[in-house]
This record gives sequence, C-alpha cells and structure tokens, in this order.
Amino acid sequence: MKKFGIFALVFLVGGFATVVEAQKIYWGDSVPKGWNGSWPAKFQTVPEKTGYKRTTSSYELLEFIDVLKWNSEKVHVVNMYTSVMRKVCPVVVLANPRITSPEEAAKSGKTVVYLQGNIHPGEAEAKEALLMLMREILFGKMNHLLDNLIIICCPCFNVDGTDSWSLRDGTPHIGSGQGTMNLNRDGVKVDSVEVTGLYKNIFNRWDPTLIYDGHAMGRVQHGYAIAYATCTVPTAHPGPRNYVFDKLFPSIREATRKDFGLEVFTHADIDNSWPPKTWSHEAGIWSNEAKFVANMYGLRNRMSILAETPGHESFQRKIYAQYALIAEILEYANTHGKEMQEICRSADNDVVNAIKTKAETGELRNFTAGKYESWGKIDVLAFRERNVSEYIPGTSVRGRIAAHMLEPPEVVHDVENITKPVGTTEATVPRGYLIPAELAFVAEKLRTHNVRIEVLTKPIKVMGEEFVIDRIVKNTTSREDLVMFEGGFAKSPAKEFPAGTFQVDIAQPAANVAFYLLEPQAADGFVGWRVFDNYLKSIGSDQRSIVYPIYKYFKILE
Repeated sequence: MKKFGIFALVFLVGGFATVVEAQKIYWGDSVPKGWNGSWPAKFQTVPEKTGYKRTTSSYELLEFIDVLKWNSEKVHVVNMYTSVMRKVCPVVVLANPRITSPEEAAKSGKTVVYLQGNIHPGEAEAKEALLMLMREILFGKMNHLLDNLIIICCPCFNVDGTDSWSLRDGTPHIGSGQGTMNLNRDGVKVDSVEVTGLYKNIFNRWDPTLIYDGHAMGRVQHGYAIAYATCTVPTAHPGPRNYVFDKLFPSIREATRKDFGLEVFTHADIDNSWPPKTWSHEAGIWSNEAKFVANMYGLRNRMSILAETPGHESFQRKIYAQYALIAEILEYANTHGKEMQEICRSADNDVVNAIKTKAETGELRNFTAGKYESWGKIDVLAFRERNVSEYIPGTSVRGRIAAHMLEPPEVVHDVENITKPVGTTEATVPRGYLIPAELAFVAEKLRTHNVRIEVLTKPIKVMGEEFVIDRIVKNTTSREDLVMFEGGFAKSPAKEFPAGTFQVDIAQPAANVAFYLLEPQAADGFVGWRVFDNYLKSIGSDQRSIVYPIYKYFKILE
C-alpha cells in the first residue's frame, strides 16, 4: 500500500493506480484559498459569515433567495409544500429567459435538472453549496449554464428538520433533528408532505431529465472527498442508469479532479478488515431497494444521482466537495443535455412498446428484487482507521478530524468492487392491474408516483392471475421494518370487474413504477412498506389464506 502526496493525480485504469505528478489534490480538510470568490455582504451565505460554524436556517434561506430574486430577472420561486410546522419549502427555478411554468420549460427544449439539499437536517453541506452555485450561475462565471439548462434548486428540502434542535454532549445543536421522519426512506410509501410535494409539484410537473440529491455520510474509511451513486434498482430501464454510470460518472470524476483538485468515486465503503477485501454499496448503506428518492426516480426512466461527503471532513470542506461535484454535473448536462433527453425518451418508448407487444402473452418479465455483484478488482483510497465524532458546541458541524485523516489516504490494491446491481427474482409483467374501488388510497398513491389510472365506467371481463397469500412475514433481508408475502400466483378463470374499479393500463412510461409498487413480491413495493396492512387484516389475513386484492390481468375479453 502506498500514500501519495498532495501534488499527485491518481488514475484508476484497469484496476491499477497510475500516479502522475501534475495536479494539486486537496486532502483532509484542505480547500483552495478563496475558492468561493469575493462577494458583497448581501450575497454571502451564513457559513461564509460565521467562519463555517453555522448552517442556514429556513428563515435565512428565504432572505437569501429574496436577494437573488430582487437582483436577477432569471429567477422564479415556487413553494414545493407547506410543512407540518406551517413553513414553506422554496424551490428556485433558474432560466434565461425566465421560466415560470413546466409548460414553458417543455416548450424551450432545454434540459431540466433538479438539485436538492438537506433532506436530512444534519447534512447541510449540499444546501450551502447550492446557495453558492445559484449565486455563481446568476452573477458569476457559471452564467453560461443557462444557455442549455433550466436548473431547479431546492436547497433545503427538510425545512422543519433543519430548524430543529437536539442535545449532544450536554449542549444544544441546531439542524440535527430528523423532522417528521427519515424522508429519504419515503420514496415508495410517500407518507410525508415533503416527498408528496416533491413528487406532485416537481417530478410530475417539471419532469427533470436528471435529479441530484446531496447528503453526508457517517464515519466512513474511504479517502474520497465525495462519493456518488445512481439508481441501482434492477427493475429500472437500464438505459438511463447505465448512461449515468458508464458515461457521466467517469467524465465528472476526471473533471472534478482537474478543475477542483478532488478525488471522487463510487458511493461505497470498505469492509472492516485491513487491508480491505471489498468495496461495496452495502457498506455505504446504498441498497438496491427503491425506498431512496434517487432510486425510486430511476424507475421513471430518468437519471438520478445521490452523493455524500464523508463525515470526518470539516463543514467548509464538505461544502466545497458538494459545490465541485454539482458544478461538474451541471457542466456535463449543459454539454450533453440533448443526448441525455434522448436516452430518457428512448427508454419511455421501449417500456411502452414492450408492454403493447409482449404483455398479453405473458412472455414479458422484469425483476422484483436484486443484489450487488463484483465488477472485478480495483484500487481504492482508504484510511486504516475511522474518525471519532465530535461537534462544535451549538452546531451540527463536526469539530475535529482525526490526525491521520489530514494526510493523504492509502492506495489499496485488488479490492473487489461489489457495486454491480443484478436482478435475483422476477415476475411476469401484465398488461395492467385492477384495483377495487374501496382501495382508493392505493390509487391516490399511484397517482402521486405519476402513474396514470382510469376508473371503469362499465364492467369489463379479463383473463389474468391472482396471488394467494398464505402468510405475511417480516422481511429479514432489509434494514427497514418491511414485510413480505408467502404464497404464489394462480391463474384465474375469466373474471368480471364492476364499474368504479380502478384500472392501471401499464402501457405508459411509468410502467416500471406501477409494476414495482404493485407486485406482491417486490423487494420493497407497497406490500413491503405495509400500505395494505390494515385492509388485509380487515379481510382476515391474520386468520387464513386470502387473495391479494390487486388483480393482474393480461387480456381484456370484453
């Protein structure tokens, strides 16, 4: 194993590290002097004003956005939702010329990108980076990004949580609470006003080609300034997710190193041995379940990125890393946006055509669960020991970094790269689903996920199959409190459904969304997240075998 100095470049080619003395790389807590520029007081963020000891509150966020709005004609502000605590969640639309509606955005032909920070209250670095980036795009050297992009920014997604307080080491800390719930685990169930607002008011209306969700990790051992992931749900169309992984990520990795002096890589971590044998998504708590917002969005045939800074770095360093990565993502989208749009539209067409041509015969199948396998062996940057947790009193900012993490990390050779998503179980994709009228709440959740649903105006007769539930048991393979069915499908004779039944014809771009959410054995669809629990118990699921109420049809007879 080898450490390399601050003037080294590390290229991972064919699994081997090549060190080139050319570009200064910033390690530990270091950042370039004056990296954020020199701005008048009215344009400075709270961290800049406080020496990076405090994050921006929801009220200060509104004040900052007001400054942007009153000093630029390229800003439009909308409210994504009103929180449980009656606070607004501002979303800033940056466009040149100014855009005020999704219809105008679509007509422009420009690529729509959505950027989000602070979904977890104690992870404020993306929020602060987005404020700086908006400032730079409107008034600085990044204004060219609006030539081809419409950039939608939600700096603080969790407004209630970011203003909350908790006690740590006997002192109060702001911005460290969770708010109503862990919002990044609400991607499937959509129980929160926050995620409901995101889906209904941003995703469904503006249809971003690419979304970005900024986070911070905990006590990791990897040596990267920030780590990125894309949708890894095997059910998703491979086109958009493969594009992000195979083309976008390698490009922005090189660009971030060249332009910002930072080493970035896949969202993962090493195992607990030294030298480590594996580099895996699971060690970084990135499963291929759809529960995460970025994973769920990939099921829509769109591109998504989640990125996290390591917990041991200083607040300023984390903001710099988020700033650098987001800047390079935007530069890439500005250049390749048309190509990205075409990849997503092609995926839409593929999904719809497959349903129309193959679903009625029962030959079309898709994955309901998956796992990670190895891409092969690579070299990774890592530290021998993890950091200790310590906070600046009165803040949610880590106050100390272990001495060994101020030095360059080691290059560890021949580590298994276990980040390749593969399907493990699959099911037949139907022509559609039929939902009893009494399950209107299920239909409403599907609509929130942008699934088109019709209400039958007259009875129809169909051929299909039903799932018989023998037992409902705990899903022991997930970190979440999920359930799963024991049982199986049985073909049914022709069956008639009355007027008022909800019909989901899945010959639509959201076909994979509907399939994953409604399939009774999906890894964490509606069944896993207990959406049906109360209803199933009301019809005797705790006493006998019952039939799953969602009917899977292949052909409409009359």
